[in-house]
Amino acid sequence: MIQSIEIHNFKNLSGLKIPGFSRVNLISGKNNVGKSSLLEALEIHIANSSIVPILESRGELYKTYSPGDGIDLFKQNYEALSSLFTGRNGNADDGNNVMAINDGRNLLSMQFRRYTVVKEEDNNALTRQRIVFSPGKDFPDGDVRTGLVVERGARGKVMFQLEHRLDRLDSGDSSRRPDIARHIKIEPDFNDSALVSRLWDSIALTDKEDYVIGALKIIEPGIESLAFLESPAYKKDRYPVARIAGVNHRIPLRSMGDGINHILCIILSLVNCEDGCVLIDEIDNGLHYTVQKQLWGVVFDLAAKLNVQVFATTHSSDCISSFGKVACMNEGAGKYIRLEYRAGSVRAVEYDAGELEIVAAQNIEIR
Repeated sequence: MIQSIEIHNFKNLSGLKIPGFSRVNLISGKNNVGKSSLLEALEIHIANSSIVPILESRGELYKTYSPGDGIDLFKQNYEALSSLFTGRNGNADDGNNVMAINDGRNLLSMQFRRYTVVKEEDNNALTRQRIVFSPGKDFPDGDVRTGLVVERGARGKVMFQLEHRLDRLDSGDSSRRPDIARHIKIEPDFNDSALVSRLWDSIALTDKEDYVIGALKIIEPGIESLAFLESPAYKKDRYPVARIAGVNHRIPLRSMGDGINHILCIILSLVNCEDGCVLIDEIDNGLHYTVQKQLWGVVFDLAAKLNVQVFATTHSSDCISSFGKVACMNEGAGKYIRLEYRAGSVRAVEYDAGELEIVAAQNIEIR
């Protein structure tokens, strides 16, 4: 598990330090304080690969492009990657302009660097080319370029040339199949039917299927079983249908509201990430406050059984209160962290079990 995190120069998190995480962690705070940015930083750090999908999901990078599109790849890539830095400032001439994420054991850092390619010749024949970095604007003769230098602990440094596609930035754990993923992230508008159906296939007819059905009963107690069917219009698109007690035909889960489908995504992610990590942005999305305590109970239970670390965000006082009640029944397994601006930067305020118990008992919002 990730025990702690230090984040520097990443989006609006210019210098955030969280000294202690637990197995299940809830992060709250006002809009635009950095809750989603914290999840993104954790995702990049955990996955060793997720920079490109994050940029695409935020509209910073085109999903598809080819040489014939007439796109200035350097300009697009530089602007997209600069969005990861605080103030969107990726100044390559500033030697201290480094974005870093550190959990105390592994360090990820990124920095734009100026470089030139030096050609070495022997008897007018090219023998090799090497990259030479230089601080500031002091360069040897040659074609001066800008690259992104990524360092991942023991893996060492890799330099990415921005004149080319960024596919290699998306190498690593993302190549693994979803059923053996080390991490899964759920967005508020998560609707990847292909991924959800594959996650179901990986646990179908196993004990983990019972966990999923049990969680869906939080919303619809009559659910007896679940299956995924091919869409008549698009064969590659499969959708979930449920068997409901007393109903003699299959019911599409999509017709039963956003809440039950959100729970399906959460629980499928948990049971597929054994010994891994699940990140959930706005965990209470589409869920009435009366069912949130039951959901937290399932999350805590599965996280313990399957050794999954959970990071979730919310800005709902009901969600915080429900989390607090369940966390108090699972001593040491949950932590609540609130992000807030102090003196112009984002800081984390942690609450212990005793404080959470008071909040849960009085049903008040932590301010």
